[in-house]
Amino acid sequence: MLNRAPVTVLSVRAVFLACLLQQAAPAEDVSQARIESPGLRAVLADNAAYGKDHRKGYSGIAELYHGTSKRTLFVPAYAGLNYEHIFSGDSASYGWNIFEPRIAAIRLRRVGKKKVELFQERTANWPLQGRLSYELTGEDAVEMRASFRPLEDAWKKHGYIGVFFASYIHAPEDMAIHFIGRDRPGKGKATPRWITHLPESHGDRACHRPAGGSWDPPLDPGFNIALVEGHSEYEYLYPFYYGVSHGKVFIMMFKDIQKSCELRFAQSPSGGGKGNPAWDFVFFARSYAIGKDVGFTARAVYRDFKGREDVIRTWETWSGSKVTRSPGISD
Repeated sequence: MLNRAPVTVLSVRAVFLACLLQQAAPAEDVSQARIESPGLRAVLADNAAYGKDHRKGYSGIAELYHGTSKRTLFVPAYAGLNYEHIFSGDSASYGWNIFEPRIAAIRLRRVGKKKVELFQERTANWPLQGRLSYELTGEDAVEMRASFRPLEDAWKKHGYIGVFFASYIHAPEDMAIHFIGRDRPGKGKATPRWITHLPESHGDRACHRPAGGSWDPPLDPGFNIALVEGHSEYEYLYPFYYGVSHGKVFIMMFKDIQKSCELRFAQSPSGGGKGNPAWDFVFFARSYAIGKDVGFTARAVYRDFKGREDVIRTWETWSGSKVTRSPGISD
């Protein structure tokens, strides 16, 4: 009996290790994946159609619910944090389909209980490898890590890689986005303040750059992505914005943006159809090297709206940075 005791202990350890290995099973390829946290339920999708509503061509967060609500934040036919466009500003590409990331094969893989990954080797004309992970973190957030690797140089004319993401919001009462910013130099007031902006039409004053720079992406005449071309008179001071829909706040926050890169907010009053705005963003890799990754981290928070100060504190907690309060920023 004394000689059997160690065997029993080893057997228990073996069972324990087997359970751990089962939990960390090899990643699984799927077409849709449901993930949940204490506050959120989400369906992640590749760019195939599914169910009675979701259309093909829209990857990312196809459905997002808060708590026990049966109302998804995003237009049911479309998605949020959807990989939409790749561009260079070069007119040689204007004849290509601007929605190539929607059309090209993309693989959805479950890599954890609350985490999935989208991987696209390249599109028909753009030699850009894209890897996007979506993970539920905390009670009410989805963290997205985006990484892009140019395999050849299709962007050399203007020297930047442009990537566009869209979130189609389902009939919010307030279609505007809100961010802390100021007018561009020479366009108005330099005073930091909350800016509430809703373009009058698709492409009108649609894209907000970060403060402190003077660069705008070079675009050949006839450039065909309106939400990139339509520069607004505003620039943001901190990389986060929010919108409100049916009493709930949707906060988009960004970090890990390399010095050679840039993130811009973009929006449309009708991107998802009449009454369904698009609350979007654009990533620019302003310098890049073939075979090397560039990217960023984003976090989408969806919960009950508790005011602007709560939005600010959410950003500060996640980013580790501080917002300077002033009369135009404090509630």
